[in-house]
Amino acid sequence: MGEGLELQAVRRDGTAIPVEISLSPSNLESGEGHVICAVRDISAWKRMRRLSGMLIAAAENERKHLSRELHDEFLQSLVALKIRMKLLADERDDGKRERARDRIAGEIHDTIRGVKRMIRGLLPPELEHRGLASALASAFADIRDVYGFTVHASLDAVADELDAVAALALYRIVQEAVTNAMRHSGVNEAAMTLSLADGMVTATVRDEGGGFEPDPETLPSDGRVGLTGMRERAALVGGAAIVKSSPGKGTTVRASVPVADPQRQGE
Repeated sequence: MGEGLELQAVRRDGTAIPVEISLSPSNLESGEGHVICAVRDISAWKRMRRLSGMLIAAAENERKHLSRELHDEFLQSLVALKIRMKLLADERDDGKRERARDRIAGEIHDTIRGVKRMIRGLLPPELEHRGLASALASAFADIRDVYGFTVHASLDAVADELDAVAALALYRIVQEAVTNAMRHSGVNEAAMTLSLADGMVTATVRDEGGGFEPDPETLPSDGRVGLTGMRERAALVGGAAIVKSSPGKGTTVRASVPVADPQRQGE
C-alpha cells in the first residue's frame, strides 16, 4: 500500500510519525474475505537512513578537503622544491648556494609542519595522549595560524572524565561547529567553553555572526553540518546536542556527553 509514498500515522499524543503500511488479503473459515492491515513505525529506520546519508556526505566532503589540501599546498610545495633543487645544482656562487640551501630547508620544514597538521586533523594524537582540552587547544592554534580565525577558549580539565569514544565524538562536534562558524558566520572569531557539571561534559561554541534558520531535517549541504548530524553523533554516546541560531543574531552550538562509567573504564 502506498509504495513510494511518504505515509504518516498519528500517535495518541497527536505527534505524527512515519509508517509503513501493508495490506494482505485473507479468507476466514467462514469464507468471508478480509484484509489484514499491518502498520509499522519506521522512525528509527528513517533516522538511521538519514544518518547514513550524512556520514556518506561527510566522508565525501573530507575527501574533497584532503584533495584540495594535497593539491594546493603540498603538491605545489614539492614542485617548488624540485625546481629549487635543480637551480641549486646549477648555482656556482657559494653565497647564493648557501642561501638557496637555507631556503629549501625552510620550505621542507614548513611542508613537514603542514603534513603534521593534516594528520592531527584526521586523528589528533593529543586526544589519545593528553586529553580533550589539549587536543582542542592544538586544533584552535592550527585554525588561527592557517585561516586567521580565532577561537577564544575556556577549557576546564576534563581529560580523565571521558572515555575515548565520547571524547572523540565531542571533539568532532566542536571541530564541525568551529568550521561552520569560520566558513559561514561572516566574522573572524568565536568563543568556546568546555565544562564539567552533573555528570556531563558540555562544549559550547558561540559566534556573533550572521546566523541562519536551523533546519534539523536537512542533510548537510555546501559544507555545513546541520543540527541532525551533531545530534546523532552525540546521541551515539548517550549525549545530546542543540543548535540555536537566527538571522543576524549569531549561532550557538551546545553538546553534552556523559562522563565515563568507572565500571566500564575498568573492564
